[in-house]
Amino acid sequence: MRAVPVTALLVAAAASGAGAQHSGGTMTDSIRPDGIIRASRVVDSVFVDRTLPHGFVFGGDWGAYLMARLGAVPIPDDLKIAVDTDTRRIVLHTRVGDLPLIARQALGPMLGFLPPQTVVEGEIGLDKLGPQVVRFRLTAVRLNGMTVPEPFLQAVMTGVGRDYPKLTKTGRDLLIQIPRDAEVLLAPGGVQLIGPAAESAPGGSVGG
Repeated sequence: MRAVPVTALLVAAAASGAGAQHSGGTMTDSIRPDGIIRASRVVDSVFVDRTLPHGFVFGGDWGAYLMARLGAVPIPDDLKIAVDTDTRRIVLHTRVGDLPLIARQALGPMLGFLPPQTVVEGEIGLDKLGPQVVRFRLTAVRLNGMTVPEPFLQAVMTGVGRDYPKLTKTGRDLLIQIPRDAEVLLAPGGVQLIGPAAESAPGGSVGG
């Protein structure tokens, strides 16, 4: 099994829709491997077959879907990741000791000497780069509430980028192709998919 891409983990939120509501419209949930199937059904219905004008994918399902597209499978059944999702950002919460061993090894320069109980928090944003491209970007990583300095974070994530060519060379950006006139938006608990206008020609896809 290859190292789980940090960028993919950071887009995770809800797996089953049973998340707890928090203040500020934030939802907290976790990744599950069966989220791949659920997310794929929504993506296909909105962006490929276009049988639905819009759809909602819980954050963990979306994260599992992206991890599958990156080749980071199988997803462990006992993956312990809590993620808060709102309209502005996605924030991952876990502990060093709860990360899969291979992920800890991949992030060794950043996590190697930290105690297992150290809280790791990653923040990711979403923006649209063009008519058919959206970007999920890792904007910050915090360890026990302390922000990892940007030069150090950049160096570590560049190594991740070398291992996963579907990420950008920075290792912090995941570009997703969507149909023209479609949208991918962050929402409390997950990701909102909005299909192209009804009069648009069929076609389009989500890709890495």
